[in-house]
Amino acid sequence: MNVKHGMILVGLIAVVAMMMACGGRKHDAAYYEQMVDSIRKAEQVAELQRKASMVPDSDPVDAWFDTLSVRTLPIRNAGDDIARLSDFKDVPAALNDCFGFTEKARLKAVAMPAKHAFGVVMLAEIKDSLNTVLYLYTMKSDHMALDHLCIYETKDERRDDDHGKTMLEYYITSNYETTLMLYYQSHDTDRKPELLNSRQYIINDEGRFEETIINL
Repeated sequence: MNVKHGMILVGLIAVVAMMMACGGRKHDAAYYEQMVDSIRKAEQVAELQRKASMVPDSDPVDAWFDTLSVRTLPIRNAGDDIARLSDFKDVPAALNDCFGFTEKARLKAVAMPAKHAFGVVMLAEIKDSLNTVLYLYTMKSDHMALDHLCIYETKDERRDDDHGKTMLEYYITSNYETTLMLYYQSHDTDRKPELLNSRQYIINDEGRFEETIINL
């Protein structure tokens, strides 16, 4: 129990004792003993909440971000199966604004190791049962987004002689060198995916995603 809570408990017990000692007794001793027990239990609950970082006057945004699991690096592309990546946690609608989304968006998040003292979050935007978009976010100290990079997405594409999907895939090294590869996959699955382009990004000293030259 901390000093503040201890002083409150002592004070309340003293008040109860004074009430018992004064002439205005309206209850028997058992009533006041029960009151003291209730005060002690309330103090114990408050202490447990404090230890669990759940004190009523704590910042709810800080508290939620502290509950996120941390996904270690490196990370390879896992498609829409985000459960293979880590234990993503639902983002409360009230916190969607931290990532620049409206409250209607369905988001999940997992924390990642910090870079240059900036927090990093992998965010999944669940568009529907078949479509998920993944982003990397760098975060300011107030848990608002600083910068973001889309790392996984699929889109329908029509060509003059074909139709299929484009697929943005990723690989992230232990130093946050993030390689993005954009493929085209024909509806004819006998055709191999066609690599359209490949790009690489780092997180610079300002916490922003910066494109770099890929070393072949």
